[in-house]
Amino acid sequence: MKFFESDVVQDELKRMQALYVDINRMGIILTVDQKVQQLVKLLELIDIQQTMFMRVTLSEDDQAKRILEQVRQAASLLGMKPEHVNPQFYENLKDQVNKMIKDLEQSK
Repeated sequence: MKFFESDVVQDELKRMQALYVDINRMGIILTVDQKVQQLVKLLELIDIQQTMFMRVTLSEDDQAKRILEQVRQAASLLGMKPEHVNPQFYENLKDQVNKMIKDLEQSK
């Protein structure tokens, strides 16, 4: 079976898409509670992306390897070194979002 034909991968891709839509639909002018809700959704999205990254990294599927290369190329376009896109990158993102949530909750 090819990587992207897996039911698990398809379910995760659908969940990622739903989270993208939910986050964007919320807009940018939000109350503190709405900002926290948006950031919680972002944490879930990052978590799924991290899992997907690990699956792609471990896969021998050619399409998965191309996706991994595209992710790394996109990172370089953002000024990052491609090798810095790794599991720790996602952990750092989650740490930053958790700090934002904590800061927002303290500002109430």
